[in-house]
Amino acid sequence: MYRKHYIKDFKRFITLYLFFILGIMALNAQVNPNTYYQCGWQFDFPIKSDFSNKMNDLGLYVDAGYYFTHNISLGGFINVNTQYDDVTRNVTNDNTSTSENIEETLSYISVPFGASLRYRFIHDTWWQPYVSAKVGFNYAEAKSTMPLDTYSDKSWGFYVSPELGINIFPFKKYLLGINLAAYYAYATNRHDVSSRQVNGLNSMGIRLGLAF
Repeated sequence: MYRKHYIKDFKRFITLYLFFILGIMALNAQVNPNTYYQCGWQFDFPIKSDFSNKMNDLGLYVDAGYYFTHNISLGGFINVNTQYDDVTRNVTNDNTSTSENIEETLSYISVPFGASLRYRFIHDTWWQPYVSAKVGFNYAEAKSTMPLDTYSDKSWGFYVSPELGINIFPFKKYLLGINLAAYYAYATNRHDVSSRQVNGLNSMGIRLGLAF
């Protein structure tokens, strides 16, 4: 019950913070037309994870950059991913040599951030497809919670992510649009939590948000 309230409050705080950032981005994008901002939700799917293969519970992203030419930009990014999974685990009592099933909650939080390079195929039109490459660092925490014990492990890793996306601007002057993108991400983080090992993070996903 506590975990559900914590997740609900955390999601509410992050969502309010996202809309606050969104307002600042919209104002600045109108002042400087060479800048771009994107923010929204991301749906992340782990690939062959030894920790948990469940889709993320909460995913948010913020991108910003500056176009030095009509097509090429440099910028930065930060993402937040949270993942929770309730599983049943069989454990053996060393004293009685009997086994029993217990409930285990797995949680994983990752925060990648860094620099991005983008190429926009078309500009000055209502639809603007692009490709980008993101490189940076990833902070992550893996946690296993059982009735009597809690194990956690934090790590830093190198992060890389190619992305293919499109910005659609249905209004005049291209001040507000929709961002849709697909991506692959890899991070070198390693964890060893309650006999569950993580040797690198592979995932792919979809981003859906607003573009300025």
